[in-house]
Amino acid sequence: MLRASEIKWDLRKVDHYECYDEFDWEIQWQKEGDSLARYLVRISEMTESIKIIQQALEGIPGGPYENLEIRCFDRERDPEWNDFEYQFISKKPSPTFELPRQELYARMEAPKGELGIFLIGDQSGFPWRWKIRPPGFINLQILPQLVKRMKAGALSH
Repeated sequence: MLRASEIKWDLRKVDHYECYDEFDWEIQWQKEGDSLARYLVRISEMTESIKIIQQALEGIPGGPYENLEIRCFDRERDPEWNDFEYQFISKKPSPTFELPRQELYARMEAPKGELGIFLIGDQSGFPWRWKIRPPGFINLQILPQLVKRMKAGALSH
């Protein structure tokens, strides 16, 4: 909604996270602020995403590679992949780390806006408290004030 209302805001440019600074891309925006503007921003964002992907593919170094998933499907020639531990490649436990005794907030660009994750650590492997702020419903916070004096029948028209 912001970028469809003439606000050039994209966390990938503002926070300079990951490797987005290494690519040539622009924030897509419109000024009208209506549904068509939001649609045009989304279409333009897809075009910019293709541009980013093409640049990323050009930056992948050449050389030999190994596709572990294809080896998993080729079970007749390599019976080692029939072993129990290889049947659940994606289900191996993730490494754990200790969360420091502090409050942490991380945000990232998501398709519908900013995704925020808030953690309070207590020097254990699990957060003492956490909250995920999805971008989809944040705009509904003002809804009770907008419909305060409206009748139920007026909402259905």
